[in-house]
Amino acid sequence: MATTHLRRFSVLLLATGLAACLASADCYVTLLHFNDLHGYLQPVGKPEASVGGLARIATLVREVRAWNDAHGNDTLFFEAGDILQGTPLSMVFQGEPDVHCLNLMGLQAMCPGNHEFDFGQDNLRRLVALAKFPILSANIYVKDTGMRFAPPYILFALRDGTRAAAFGLTSRDTAVETLPKNVVGLEFTNPVAEAQALLGELAPKADFLIAVSHIGYENDLALARACPELDVIVGAHSHTRLDTPTRVGKTLIVQAESYGKYLGQLDMFVSGGDVLRYRGFLRPIDQRIPSAPDVERLIAQYASQLEVRLREPVGFAAVDLDGERDRVRSAETNLGNLICDMFREYARAEICLLNAGGIRASLPAGPITVGDILKVVPFGNLLATKQVTGEQLWRTLERAAQVERPSGAFLQVSGLSMVIEGNALREVRIGEQPLDRNRTYLLVSSEFLLAGGDGYAMLKEGAPSVSLGYTDNAVVTEQWRERGTVSPQVEGRIVIK
Repeated sequence: MATTHLRRFSVLLLATGLAACLASADCYVTLLHFNDLHGYLQPVGKPEASVGGLARIATLVREVRAWNDAHGNDTLFFEAGDILQGTPLSMVFQGEPDVHCLNLMGLQAMCPGNHEFDFGQDNLRRLVALAKFPILSANIYVKDTGMRFAPPYILFALRDGTRAAAFGLTSRDTAVETLPKNVVGLEFTNPVAEAQALLGELAPKADFLIAVSHIGYENDLALARACPELDVIVGAHSHTRLDTPTRVGKTLIVQAESYGKYLGQLDMFVSGGDVLRYRGFLRPIDQRIPSAPDVERLIAQYASQLEVRLREPVGFAAVDLDGERDRVRSAETNLGNLICDMFREYARAEICLLNAGGIRASLPAGPITVGDILKVVPFGNLLATKQVTGEQLWRTLERAAQVERPSGAFLQVSGLSMVIEGNALREVRIGEQPLDRNRTYLLVSSEFLLAGGDGYAMLKEGAPSVSLGYTDNAVVTEQWRERGTVSPQVEGRIVIK
């Protein structure tokens, strides 16, 4: 299988006309990249059609590197942030297996995404110490000292002696995209302005310039326009799938969607620090690619420890928590209230809607473990926010009232109350005020529901949703740790007459 991949890689070189350049004094460079892994170390899906997996990515990276080494060419390998949050493996071990895998894969550098802060600054510093590669960001500062939180850039040379630099940029919205305690004492400055200043410093030091950016595709476009001297922007944060690079002036922008489903590859012929020819594409990570044994073993070791860690205590329930199937799918329950409140608090949203089918178990009063939470919310649905109109919200709740109960499409709620007569919606209040059909509200829910799941097609209308990159079970775990002991009650949020 490896031979087949190498042969395919060689054919690609010939097809792009780049192979003819390899005999010159200039250099051929392959830049490999991925982004927004979110803890998906293992493949997902049925074995015969699974996608992703770091062990598979490792195989491709090593094949490309071996081919280039044999032909005197350069291989660069970057990850553009958000390796954390999205699976129990990542949530429980807080990024440790992710970093160890990237060490084995020979990552050159990464920038911290907003979710690298989700377990606090001390955990991020621990990951930095574990990493055998630099974690770069030019626009995060410690307020008390005015010093940068992380190294801003690295300098290196290509094989022909071309001086190169790579620097990191982190989303300025990190300050509001994680819990305030996780970024206390830090300032996230304007990434474009920071890059402009930094490039002035790098001008006498490097001819080939790479930004490893966790600021989103639209901001990458702005970065390219503001910094025309950049050669490549390796992007992330917006989970954008760029099948071929976007070119702005001479700058090439690449991004490989998310969750390890693709490895991005950018082949370049570089002369005097300029990219004269290039071809960029995404390589699907699927079951046709064999797993690198050492990376697969490492992931398996952590997976085997997961069962032990699932018994770790998270908090305490002072009352029984009602998630019984027929009740949670027919009426307000205290567990539904608790989970929705946790989602709303984490997202700083005005309201939360949760399809009752996402709650799968009750919990008795007493100690609560990580495993208990995964029994209640096992699916790992990613949360997202969305601006919805009052009219859109009314139609959503109207559908919830109309479903034949019990139903997984019945909604548990936070931040609002409603009155249902039979199967007709009669009244909705947001907080203490009647629903205003002419204004907009910030809603948090699962990506499943916001994509029209359970028949809620009206939630697909209007403004796009914004992924929080954080799963439902991870939010509940983090919020429960914050609260310690919980005792939610049924409060009259859903009155059915």
